[in-house]
Amino acid sequence: MRTLPVLGVLLRAYEDRLTARGRALLWATLVLGAMGVDTRRSQIYVLFAVAMGALLLALLGDLAPRPRAVLQCALPSRATALVPVTFRARVTSLSGRHLPELRFAIPRPLRWGGSLRFEPGEAFLAVAPGNVTEVPVTLTAQRRGRYELRAPTLRLTDPLRLATGRGVAGSPQALLVYPRFFRLDAFPVPLGRRYQPGGIPLSSNTGDAIEFVGTRDYREGDAIKNIHWRSWARRGQPVVKEYQEEYFSRVALILDTFVPKKPGPTDQRAFESAISVLSSVADHFSRSEAIVDILAAGPDVYQVSTGRSLAYLDTILEVLACLEPCADRPFSTIGPLLFEKLAQTTTVVAVLQDWDEPREAFLRQVQAQGTAVRAIVVHEGATTKPWEAAGADIGEVSVMSPGDVDRALAAGAAEAVHA
Repeated sequence: MRTLPVLGVLLRAYEDRLTARGRALLWATLVLGAMGVDTRRSQIYVLFAVAMGALLLALLGDLAPRPRAVLQCALPSRATALVPVTFRARVTSLSGRHLPELRFAIPRPLRWGGSLRFEPGEAFLAVAPGNVTEVPVTLTAQRRGRYELRAPTLRLTDPLRLATGRGVAGSPQALLVYPRFFRLDAFPVPLGRRYQPGGIPLSSNTGDAIEFVGTRDYREGDAIKNIHWRSWARRGQPVVKEYQEEYFSRVALILDTFVPKKPGPTDQRAFESAISVLSSVADHFSRSEAIVDILAAGPDVYQVSTGRSLAYLDTILEVLACLEPCADRPFSTIGPLLFEKLAQTTTVVAVLQDWDEPREAFLRQVQAQGTAVRAIVVHEGATTKPWEAAGADIGEVSVMSPGDVDRALAAGAAEAVHA
């Protein structure tokens, strides 16, 4: 079992054992102690002694038994950045007497804890014998990612509500926060159709399902499972079934994950905006009949296929929620892998963070393979290389600033509120 650093242990004790009022008194006590060091010149040490005494008496609550109560609190497992999620905690008293001083709280995770906001952060309850009390809690995550939520707790407090004693706890849980995205009702791209080896296992249940279209004479190399036994018995020679071949659209979505080794706020904002744009495009294609491959260019190439009942949008968002930026320029890595798939890919939609020579060369290679290209550049200000001239040769190219992405996200949130 991994031992927490000393600082982490102290932080957990500070948040778990002291209420918000108790933490404020602790800091006030430290200030009074510093001001009252010289006891001959000031009487502030008296206030220090009173405050410290109150804290020590409150901490003696650890000697009290745990409250006879049951805490039921199902933490959310999925959320979207900056979108509030409301859930409820239920407290049931098992005691034969009134429980007036209970404190319900959800400790913040040690990693990225400042990115999660619980409202209320703590709640004080009074539960009557045999009754059930509910506490509505609203969770808002400031950034995408994977969080390890600590177990909610229900603890006894002292009469002044400064510190807590022993208590009962719920279950810890992982929280996956998806990137924000907006709805694209129209996203025109040249799709086309290509033959897909693998047929029905790849196309699932939608569209060009394999159909029996007739029989023909057996040829060397035909699979035995395709033999039509009744026709063979009737004609006296081998006959095999013929099926319709599989042709459908396949789209590859490419995400540019390059961020400098020492990124500034602008670089981070552009990266997060690019993820939101790709999520929006993936959401659009998840409602279509095209097969979609999500390929993130980075030190590790992530591939997720969706569409035609292969997977839900959640599968894509789970990958994008945990995606980290890449400090190495990735297009030399992703190029060979993508070119192997171009025999089946009809369209490439690339979400880039800049337009320069390596990115343009990559898209020209894609276009030279006979694959249609649509590029979206998410960049603040002028790009490294002008993109207007290249767009006429490669395919449709559009540019969005992070501000444009924020406005699109805000407009989508406003529509959701009015819906």
